[in-house]
Amino acid sequence: MKYQYSLSQYARRPAITVELFGPEKSILIQNALIDSGADYCVFNLEFAKYIGIDLEKAGAGNSVGIGGLEKIKTYFVEIELKIKEFDDRIKIKAGFIDSPSVIALLGQDGFFDNYKINFERNENFFEINPATTSRGGFRT
Repeated sequence: MKYQYSLSQYARRPAITVELFGPEKSILIQNALIDSGADYCVFNLEFAKYIGIDLEKAGAGNSVGIGGLEKIKTYFVEIELKIKEFDDRIKIKAGFIDSPSVIALLGQDGFFDNYKINFERNENFFEINPATTSRGGFRT
């Protein structure tokens, strides 16, 4: 499926709408950034609370951002994720952090393992298709 780059205040960005599924409910997140520089998928902590994830039972670690100086406590849990326009869900291990600057980052581990992504920035589009083989998660 082809998508147009979205326009932000400063740049064009490869962003899509995804749905996160939790034990109690799901939530649609617009402008989830496809981030080839992110090691794994990261979402704002408020989404975990909303969909009913018990963070007391989650594994905790630290994430570092650009420059690697600031460490942010990250709660890791297995979730199901679905691209809005696709029928299938994937199970991934995702991180949830309390940071106002992070809404949703779709990273290498989990997202790029399950989808073939082709960036054509010069043509102002990017394309996402299911990968023929999955290594970091699995489809449901």
